[in-house]
Amino acid sequence: MLYLLIIFFPFAVAAGMFLLRSQPIPSITGAIICVLTESILVLQLPVDAPVRLLGLTLTIDPLGQLVLLTILGIALFAYVVTFYISHGEHFIPVSLLLLGFTSTTVLLLQEPFVAALLMVSSGLVAILAIVDLPIGSTVLVERSPLITALHYLVLVLLSGFAMYMAFVLLTIYWPTESNGQTSPSHLIIALLIVGFGMRFAIFPFHSWLIEVAEYSAPMVTVFIITALNSTGLLFLISTFQFFPIIVTENERGMHVLMVLGGVTMIVSALFGLATPHLRRTPTYLIVGNSGFMLVGVASASSSGLAGSILELFNHMIAVMVIYVSIALLERPDGRPVVTIRRDLLWRWPLAGSGFIGGCLLLLGAPPFSSFTSKVLIYDAAAHTGAGYLVLLGIGSLLMLAAIARLLYERLLGAAEELPTEEMPILMATSEIALSDRRQMLEPVGLTIVMFVLLGVSAAIGIYPQLLLTTIEAVIRGLTFVHVAS
Repeated sequence: MLYLLIIFFPFAVAAGMFLLRSQPIPSITGAIICVLTESILVLQLPVDAPVRLLGLTLTIDPLGQLVLLTILGIALFAYVVTFYISHGEHFIPVSLLLLGFTSTTVLLLQEPFVAALLMVSSGLVAILAIVDLPIGSTVLVERSPLITALHYLVLVLLSGFAMYMAFVLLTIYWPTESNGQTSPSHLIIALLIVGFGMRFAIFPFHSWLIEVAEYSAPMVTVFIITALNSTGLLFLISTFQFFPIIVTENERGMHVLMVLGGVTMIVSALFGLATPHLRRTPTYLIVGNSGFMLVGVASASSSGLAGSILELFNHMIAVMVIYVSIALLERPDGRPVVTIRRDLLWRWPLAGSGFIGGCLLLLGAPPFSSFTSKVLIYDAAAHTGAGYLVLLGIGSLLMLAAIARLLYERLLGAAEELPTEEMPILMATSEIALSDRRQMLEPVGLTIVMFVLLGVSAAIGIYPQLLLTTIEAVIRGLTFVHVAS
């Protein structure tokens, strides 16, 4: 009964919030209550106690519970943020649907076919959030978000097809190896790389995430990265766990996966370095960080997997902080929209500080918890081969250079004076002119959200055993993990 409540409760609330979509405050309040209730229900679930329902196995392990609670926590902060920044008219019900699909996917990870179908379904629902427009918009859909949604739709369908083919091969062909036939393990790992690469935005399948970040509302990007992409990484780990033969018979394939992660870091950092854009550059760095986590998982070592799982939590916190900061930094400050603003830190000191903190968290600077996770992944790479350590080192240096250039180009420039207000010619335009050219105050609520999240990361960085104890206990039970020598 508890499993069914966790699965269907977000969908039921989403239906109710759809009716209230034109009233922001009641709908946001309802979504916050839903997330809090869902978190309490997840905490009540018995860990590692599977149940059977309609021929399916429902269960949750400590890692799944921890990931799901983190996603719900990020969603709670995202709903608080929507009190202050603009969002789509249907953002609340669509995001609740995404949370419902995410919870169901985590509970059904032992059913790979069903989990893959749920991941495709959640991707299709995310399209509704991408093309969504604010309340009162005079057009049904805009051209750039529509193109982005179509691009994302194609990749979601291809990703689901690749994952399904991989699981079909695992189910049909693997048992026949005992009869002397060749195992299709190399084809299976190739299909998984393509399927999860598209979902997790790994090079060369990363372009959709850049488009989503540029043309969608910031909280839509946060939900897609934290709820959908993070669940994809958890699903990949579960796939290796339930089908360890993929790892044991694909040593070369796992090395290719590590190289792909390192190349993703380098290529993404180079793109971010070449285009110091307030939205594009951080998104490229987020893609590069996804490649960094992939290296830890593909190493199949205890330290690498522990680092990737810990980095997954840092990744979600950094994404939330960065995009909240971007939403604040993009607000009108009295200058024409076409003006290239280079002094954002002096114009918005709190938002600029939060943005810098989020970038440092993404990079792995101490005292943030990402420093510990990146050291663990570096250790796994060093034990696997010196070449992987070189790849990660080059990627990290390029990411640092991209962050430094972005800060120099957009945040740390010389302070510019606000233009002198001109008296409007027509009385009917006075209110519009003043509202467009006035610098708004920084909302206290959003700055509290940013610095609370950064504070949580710093606290875990000072005492990483708060999470590592649980993570290491889970890793000891994974069959595909070997202890790095």
